[in-house]
Amino acid sequence: MQCSKCGQAVDPPAEGERGSDGSAQSKEERRLEIIELARDQRQQEGAVEIDDNALLSEGNDNGCYVQAWVWVDFAGTRFDKEAHETD
Repeated sequence: MQCSKCGQAVDPPAEGERGSDGSAQSKEERRLEIIELARDQRQQEGAVEIDDNALLSEGNDNGCYVQAWVWVDFAGTRFDKEAHETD
């Protein structure tokens, strides 16, 4: 089965797997809901950003890790690109 939005292959809903509204939910739908939850809890525009295709790492604990982009500012460091432009 393919996603109607992105065309990627998605697994059909597992037996007994339900969404928050009680309906059958695919693994991809669950993954996207977790990503939205991560954005609600952790995303900070320009500092911590989470892509739609972020990887999830879920174990037995009550939560999971979500891959994110973290901005690292080079200003005032040896990596400062603007400082090298004036040299």
